[in-house]
Amino acid sequence: MSEPSQRHIINIRPGAAARRFREEQGSALVLVMFIVLLLTILGLSVLSAAVGGAQRTETRKNDVQSLHLAEKTLDEAIAYITASLNKEVGKSVDLSQNELDDKIASFLQSLQAGGSNGLLVSTDLLQTEGVTAVGKIVKVNSVKSGPAQAGQSVSYRLTLTAEADVNGVTRTLSQTVVIDTFPDFLKYTLGSENNLTINGSPYIQGNIYAGNTLTISDTALYKYKTRDHSFVSKPFELSGEAHIQSLNKLVYQEQGKQPVTADKLTSSTSMTGKIPQQDVKIKSHRSFVEVNVEYSFIDKIAEAVGAGADRKKISENLASGNLVNYLGTNYQSIFDHPVLPSKPDPTDTSEQGKKNLTDYNTAVQQLTQPSKSVIYKGNLTLDGTELSGINYTQSAKNSTSPRNWYIIDGDLIINNYGNATPIQVRANILVTGKVEIRGKVDFDSTIFALRASSLDSAEDYTTIVEDASIKGLNNKELVLISQGRILINRLAAFTNNEPAPLDAFFYTDSDAKLYGVGSIFSLSGGFFAKGDLTINAVRGSASEGTGDITITANNSLTRFKATYNDQIFNDQQAGLPRVNTVNIRVEGVKLD
Repeated sequence: MSEPSQRHIINIRPGAAARRFREEQGSALVLVMFIVLLLTILGLSVLSAAVGGAQRTETRKNDVQSLHLAEKTLDEAIAYITASLNKEVGKSVDLSQNELDDKIASFLQSLQAGGSNGLLVSTDLLQTEGVTAVGKIVKVNSVKSGPAQAGQSVSYRLTLTAEADVNGVTRTLSQTVVIDTFPDFLKYTLGSENNLTINGSPYIQGNIYAGNTLTISDTALYKYKTRDHSFVSKPFELSGEAHIQSLNKLVYQEQGKQPVTADKLTSSTSMTGKIPQQDVKIKSHRSFVEVNVEYSFIDKIAEAVGAGADRKKISENLASGNLVNYLGTNYQSIFDHPVLPSKPDPTDTSEQGKKNLTDYNTAVQQLTQPSKSVIYKGNLTLDGTELSGINYTQSAKNSTSPRNWYIIDGDLIINNYGNATPIQVRANILVTGKVEIRGKVDFDSTIFALRASSLDSAEDYTTIVEDASIKGLNNKELVLISQGRILINRLAAFTNNEPAPLDAFFYTDSDAKLYGVGSIFSLSGGFFAKGDLTINAVRGSASEGTGDITITANNSLTRFKATYNDQIFNDQQAGLPRVNTVNIRVEGVKLD
């Protein structure tokens, strides 16, 4: 074997190798320490993220809990205010409207002065310090609105500000509630505390209400010559909101199809007369502020008597038919008590004849141009000639303490049929019997008709409005509240010229049916029934046929039109019925 080449032999000196080994000593330790440092930083980052996430989660939890606590505080504060005010209203049976409003205002002012002390809401939630979380009302702001005249119902806008703190996280919410003592039925164009049924194609401007079921059908039902008939007419038009109990209580019916409830509809469902979803509102009947006609009647007599009125005795004498005698005997200075004799012979110039004429003219003056409260026994007929109307001055009509009421213990008959000059009625009137209105009448009036309809006869009406032209006197209106049934009828049917609307608001404790088929029905005000209310209407011209009404469809001719009058609360404040609960309308919650 040959010797290796010299150039392939590396001559390593022992000392150099040792030095190189010593230079590389510790590099592994540095590497290990660097890795440990990286892991430590990574671990701290993970730990920090975990801790921060936990803190954010806890903060978010506290934020949500404080928000819910603030909402709960507002809810319980509103419930407390509602219960307290209803208690005040319940105790106000012997108070005037002015005194009741003063009590409501005093209560709301007490909340403003120290509301946060009495409106606290605690929970079972323990904070980190072991203290129970508490929400409180920190601010109460009340603004009164309504007419300046004493004794007339007003409304209040109450803004509540709630604050809740949970483990240092504070949330502040505010909410406005509107409080009034107006009956709810006056806030609707058409409505029923039970079932509201709309058949055919009326036009309704304003809100409608159904305390049970709202049914919308495209088929109008009517009677002609004692036989039942029907006519399909579209569209139903509502310019306003429908206030119902639930979506399954809103029923749509189209001819040839199965009824369908609103909860089964979608935005793509094709249906004529379907109310837009945004115009359907849920209003529980439990919160509906009702009116009791008989209670309100007694309340108004007590208003006429003034301080010291004994409602129990008023009720007893009303029931026994002794009301006029009771009021005339015990409150002679408050009431005029005219007795209308037979019209004397104007040609009788004897002393007795002159006295008879003077007595007659005095009675007519007291009946037609009263200056204070009046009590009249028997049926009173306004004929436009001898008894030309009832005209209080505006200030006398809206007087307070005591308030002027025109009390008729009998029937009120206003018969101006065929006369071109309207009868004028500016008075708040209580009628123990029936009310009948015919012909042209200008009203600035609230009328209560107390007689109940017979349960044995569907044709027994407490109020009859027959071929009447009811206009507002000085741009006012009529409010007619009837315990029994109401009939609104036109003798001149089958005309196709739209009449002037009835400037009136009607309420009945019974069922009611309104028609715009053969006749044209036009109303500026509203109609509300405690029982069922049924509307039947078509569009087009109508003429008398042999066996049925001949209807020629025409969407431009609406035979039933009802438009809401929002001035009723201002115009008829003095006569509107008082309610036994307050009306609370809650607006949306705002985050401060």
